Amino acid sequence: MTGNRWLGIIVGTLVVALTLWFGFLAIPSSQIIGLVIVGAGLAFAMYAVAGFSGVEDPMGTGFTAALIALVSGITMAIMFRSTGMAVFIVLAPVAAISLGGTRALAPTRDKQRNTVRLGVSAVLAVALWLVFIVEPTAYGLVVPLLPLPALGVADRIYDRGREIVDEPIE
Repeated sequence: MTGNRWLGIIVGTLVVALTLWFGFLAIPSSQIIGLVIVGAGLAFAMYAVAGFSGVEDPMGTGFTAALIALVSGITMAIMFRSTGMAVFIVLAPVAAISLGGTRALAPTRDKQRNTVRLGVSAVLAVALWLVFIVEPTAYGLVVPLLPLPALGVADRIYDRGREIVDEPIE
């Protein structure tokens, strides 16, 4: 791997933040345009994460990650429309960014690492739901900024855990 995990996270966060904020601003005037902006932003962010984090096949991995992100976001939106429960639409960006980012971020094939990434993402989702309940505007500002860095923190937790387990017993 020639890339840097945190560079991929930073670039992906910038892309997803800008496009989600523009999309959120556009949705009240035109839902279609707003959702297209959000969808394109998710896709470009996944390609950015895959490309800058150093995966072996950035285009293939970026495509798979973008597909995972879009399908999970659309699924959450459909669940919201079907049930009317706000939790689905509120957590859709978190789920889409986290699931896509887990696939896009190098290394991609470590199942234990991916489990830790998803666990940290679940904790983040609960925290962001609580932020939404208290202040929806604050939620809209921070939701695109946190999921990808949370994956980096999860990787740090996983790496440190591996170091502790691999230490020799004296």
